[in-house]
Parts: sequence; C-alpha cells; structure tokens
Amino acid sequence: MRKRLSAEGLLLCAVLPLAAQTGIEPHGSLETVHAVPFSKDRGLTDSRSIFTGEINVFAGEAAAFVSFAAEYNGVSPGRSGFSLGEAWAGWSAAGFSLRLGRQLLSWGVADGLILTDVVCPQNFSAYAGLDFAGSRLAVDGFRLRYSFPVLALEAVWLPLFTPARLPEDTQNPLYRIFYPSSVNAGGIILPVSIADPTLPRDIADGEYGFRLSAYTPALDFSLLAFYGWNDIPYMGKALTQTGIQVTPEYGRTITAGGDASIPLGEILLRLEAAWTGGGRYDRPSPDTAAALLAGKKDRPLEKHRLQALAGIDYNPAGWTLSAQYYEDLLPDANGETGRPWRKNALTLRASRWLFRETLNLSAWCYLDLADFDTAGSVSAAYSLTDALNLSLGIDFFTGGIDGRGSYAAYQDLSAVWVKGIFRF
Repeated sequence: MRKRLSAEGLLLCAVLPLAAQTGIEPHGSLETVHAVPFSKDRGLTDSRSIFTGEINVFAGEAAAFVSFAAEYNGVSPGRSGFSLGEAWAGWSAAGFSLRLGRQLLSWGVADGLILTDVVCPQNFSAYAGLDFAGSRLAVDGFRLRYSFPVLALEAVWLPLFTPARLPEDTQNPLYRIFYPSSVNAGGIILPVSIADPTLPRDIADGEYGFRLSAYTPALDFSLLAFYGWNDIPYMGKALTQTGIQVTPEYGRTITAGGDASIPLGEILLRLEAAWTGGGRYDRPSPDTAAALLAGKKDRPLEKHRLQALAGIDYNPAGWTLSAQYYEDLLPDANGETGRPWRKNALTLRASRWLFRETLNLSAWCYLDLADFDTAGSVSAAYSLTDALNLSLGIDFFTGGIDGRGSYAAYQDLSAVWVKGIFRF
C-alpha cells in the first residue's frame, strides 16, 4: 500500500515551536477592494475585505514563518472564510539552507508572464488590480539550497500537488470564463454539467525541481528543470443523456529552461526561455463537436510548447520603465489545436513616484500581436501615512480581431476599482 503524506502533517512540521525562541515579529494588515464594471448589465465585479496576519519567529540559525487571511467577499460568498498562506520552518548553516512546509518560491525574471516560474500556481478567482505577484499560491514541500561564492544550487520536492485556484462560486463573474455553461455540438446547443476533479494525492505523484544559479558582476543566470502537473486543469468532455459532462483533469508536465539578467549601463536586459512537454490544448471546435456527436470523449491534445522573452528595465530618477517582447510557440501543433501555433505579445510598464514618494502613478499593458486583444491597468496609490495607503485604478480588457484572443472573454469585466490598506 502506498503511504500518503497529508497536508496537515507537513504544516505541523512547519510550525513546530523552536527550541530557544529569541524573537517574534508579528505583522498584519486590513485591506478592502471594490470594483465597479463599465458594463451596465453587471453589478460589482469585486468586493472583498481581508485581514492578513504574519508571524516571524527566529532563533539563531533557525526560523519559522506563518501567514493567514480571513476574508469577507460580497460578490463571491464562496470565497469568504479563513485561509492559510505560508507556514514553514527553516534552518541555515555553513552555506546550506533547508525550508519545509507551505512556502512561496519564485523562479524566473519575467514581469507578469509565466515561463519558468512554474513552481507556485496562480489564483485566478479574482482579478482587480491585475496583481500578478500577489496572486501566487504557496505550495507544500521541501526546499534545499546550497550557496557557493558565486553559485547556488536549489532542489525542491513537493509531495502534495497544489492546483491553480479557479473560481468555484457560480456567482463569481470569472466563473464562466473557466467553466462553459453550454457547448455547441454541430449546431446543437447542449447544457454543461461540471464534474468534480480528481487531484493527484499519492507521494509518487509529487513534483520535483532543480535550479542552478550564478551571480557575477557582468551576468546573472539560472538553469532549471521541473517535473510536475499542469496547474490549470484541461476539460475533458463527454456526451450524456442530459447534455455535456465536463471533467477537469490534470496531466504530467515537464519544464526546462533558464533566465539571464545582463546590466548594460543604466539598462538591465532580461532574457528567459522555457520548453514544456505535456501541455494540453483543445482541438478546434468542429473536431470537438464531431467527437462528441460520435459518442467519443473529447480529450485535449498533448503538445510541446516553447516560450521566450526579452525585456529591458530602465530606472531614471523617480521612474521605473520596462518593456518585454514575448513569443509562445506550439511547434508540433500542425493546425490540430484550437489556438494558433504561434502567439507573440508586447508588455509595457511605467511608474513614477511624486511628492516625496507618497504618490505612485503606474500603468501596465499587455498587447497580443497576433489577435490584438489587450489587458491593462492604470492606477494611482497615495500613502496618507506610513501605515495607510489608498489606491484608485482602472482595469481594461479588449477582444482582438473578430473577438479572438485570451482576454476577449474578460471584455465585460473592465472596471474601475478602489483599494485601501492599513498595515500594522
């Protein structure tokens, strides 16, 4: 019989009391976010208030960290409740560092795009503010790192699979973006029912990753490999007597790649590339309809994926400016998938501090150069005090040519939002 390792066991290890505590640092924040869409047919697309707490404990070479949140969500009641963020314990000595428990890990140098940063999944159940960095979910596992003078070796083992968080509440405005309400099967509109997914739970289903990093005055670079699961489930479809049953499923993937940061005077050049095997992609709609009407289960196709990115950062006084060019290829698609074999995009970001660094104006934009759909955000954040910050912003989404593109489904969710946060 295979032994199973529970999440509770890992988290218990992460928060065991340290033998000789020498310091405890508690922190917390109160945050409220509300978004009003431009579409007159919708109510609030986001309305939540969150209390977040953090506790740092350290004793010599040992440390522990716990973070948690309590949320009230007025738009998606299913998201209201208590959640655990990170909960880990760590030890460092003679160049070695070991961390076990629930933790956040960040790989890669891309800004707002995922190429090699595949360890931690994303939270897709909310979008206001397009906060990509804050949407990452902690994973349960072990990280071992050894640092040389200019090199670092890192290994991670995640015995418990953590999927991306999708909107589970049907009242969430994002729900229908991930789960269709109907399927067009050869001109016949059939209703859809969503089955519960089966998550990998055995220790043998764990995820593994290795990373080598080098740091020099002229170049920083990393090489990595990660063997895991696709974080976003692919949707298997089958025809039933009452319509279409959609079953979220997970499949094995492997990612290999690297990144580099090269300072060129006042400009920083960032490069990143990744190859992924085992990605799942839907077939064209006519092929899906034909398979369903023939009584066959429609399963996405496995294809290799290549991604590459080049970006530049420039930071003159008070400004942060960056631009990225991105390529996303399915070299063996051969017209078999619903998405084009090549997608490319451009991202732009700019921010500026004013009034003695109390007001920050920022803007970010993603432009798909194949379908010309866009996503972006403009915002202003003002610090009334060191502890109290207020923000006002606009998120916008547009569909591309003939309504195509990854962000076409978000068009009705363009909104103006307000956010307040008090830290203590």
